[in-house]
Amino acid sequence: MAGRRRLELYERWNGLQMQSDFFRQDQPSRKHTALRIAAGYAMAGAVWIVFSDLLVARFFGDSKTFFLLQTAKGWFFITATALLLYVIIHRSVRSLQRSEKALMESRQSLSNLLGNLPGMAYESRSDEERTLRFVSAGCYELTGYLPSDLFQKRLDDLTHPADLERVHNEIHAALQEMRTFRLTYRIVSATGDEKWVWEQGFGVYSPLGELIAIEGFVTDITERKRAEEALRESEERYRALVEGISHAILMVDKDRNIMSVNQAFVDLFGYEKEELKGKSVRIVHPSEDSFMEFGRRAYPVLKNMGPLRTEWQLMHKDGTIFPIEGTYSAVKGRDGSIQGYVGVIRDITDRKKAEAELQRYRDQLEEMVMERTRDLEIAQKALVQREKLKTLGAISAEVAHEIRNPLVSIGGFARRLQKRYPDSKEAAIILKECHRLEIMLDRIKNYLKPIEIKPRECPVNRVVAECVDLLSPELDREQVTLQLELEQNLSDAFVDPDILIQVFVDVIRSSVRIMGTNRRLVIRTYSGNQNIFVEFKSPAMEKKIKDPELLLLPFEEGEQGIGVSFSYKLLKGMGGVLTLSQYKEYLVFTISLLKSDSLEAEKEKNAGEFA
Repeated sequence: MAGRRRLELYERWNGLQMQSDFFRQDQPSRKHTALRIAAGYAMAGAVWIVFSDLLVARFFGDSKTFFLLQTAKGWFFITATALLLYVIIHRSVRSLQRSEKALMESRQSLSNLLGNLPGMAYESRSDEERTLRFVSAGCYELTGYLPSDLFQKRLDDLTHPADLERVHNEIHAALQEMRTFRLTYRIVSATGDEKWVWEQGFGVYSPLGELIAIEGFVTDITERKRAEEALRESEERYRALVEGISHAILMVDKDRNIMSVNQAFVDLFGYEKEELKGKSVRIVHPSEDSFMEFGRRAYPVLKNMGPLRTEWQLMHKDGTIFPIEGTYSAVKGRDGSIQGYVGVIRDITDRKKAEAELQRYRDQLEEMVMERTRDLEIAQKALVQREKLKTLGAISAEVAHEIRNPLVSIGGFARRLQKRYPDSKEAAIILKECHRLEIMLDRIKNYLKPIEIKPRECPVNRVVAECVDLLSPELDREQVTLQLELEQNLSDAFVDPDILIQVFVDVIRSSVRIMGTNRRLVIRTYSGNQNIFVEFKSPAMEKKIKDPELLLLPFEEGEQGIGVSFSYKLLKGMGGVLTLSQYKEYLVFTISLLKSDSLEAEKEKNAGEFA
């Protein structure tokens, strides 16, 4: 508002100056008019005198009459001349009075206007130093000098020495071209303070084009200069901040054309600033679909909700696509319309790699926990089974000893009775049950007998393959489909290969015997931290086994019980474990073996022989 008011006042001052110039420059024209009137009057008088004298002399020759007519003619001329002069002078005086009144009013208006101007109006001579002939009252506020102090002083005396040459050159060039000059420079006030001023002026020229004066207006713009300097410093700080930050920053217009970027953006995407300016931001998107999809997602959020933080895929100049995280904001005008956008982008390739590595470790940890849980379950089952067998071993040895002697006597008496009474059914039943008890006692004896084991490094997958080849005809007869899932590069186990073959054969045969109608056997090998696992998975029978652990005991009826329980003992002697798990649709025998490089294997290696 202050700037607009200042401009209006200055324009009014210019208008009044032009009026003043009109009155001042009209004086020569009024002089020419007076000369023309005087010349016309002299010519008219001369014509009147000459022709009137000729007429009187021609028609009135009498000297007395001639004299009277000459006198009357003279008085008539004087009277007519007096009336004409009266009219001319009266009109001239009235016109002059009106002009003087208008001039006084203009001067008063000019004086009032100059007093209200926020600066100093001046008129100076046409000399190079611009010696002042007039200054307005605003000079005191601007320079600290009164108008009387500046009269006949040079305007150059107020100009800052560092700006003096430039001011001279610019004013001289404008006056040579007869145009208005406008310039900004510093002055030194009466108190020694430096002030920034803005000056506009023009030359006053004679009709012949000679410079006769310089008139102009000077106003204080120190505050504006300070604001501009503060703004410039702020922009420099902002530019230094933007250029120094490690994140890429870009500014685009409302059509997503790049307006500016910082050095980090250039380093991140491989372009030069000149290559990016004015280009669509599509240049850093890997495809048109990516560019359009980002706009569809981002625009509603930026327009209605505020800043947007998101992850995206962008492209380097060399075609490399990499992940970024960006924070975007809309730049809005006073009417709320979006004028452009600002984005802060950082490369998150390393973070994504770290997240992927962390996820891999997490998955590995979960797998280790599951494996450890499975090991603990197997170890728990093995511990329970070991305690059962330990108790069973102690009881069975005592029971076998106590039962065998009476059993021999009962068998002998039963055979005698059968010889005496060949048709006796009771004797036959007694002999049958004695035979069954003797078989059971032999089973206990064989189960408790020590077995010599010679463990060494053994490739488990090769042992599985040998067992499959050995049992292939038998599996074909039983119409069993075999599926092998053997882990590649499986570590060696520390076992006796011959005993391990016997165990695998017994477990495969037991799996086939308890198999349901779906004749499919899956053998799978895999490794843990210190153990190697072999699973034998077969479909479950229609009739569920009440207690699968009974199959591991040496007293269970049937061939499958004998084979599996003895296999359990053989594995136990090699530091392994055999477990049986029953699920809804299948049964799984799981064998756990020590790796050859485990501490347990070293202990077993030094033990030699096991019971």
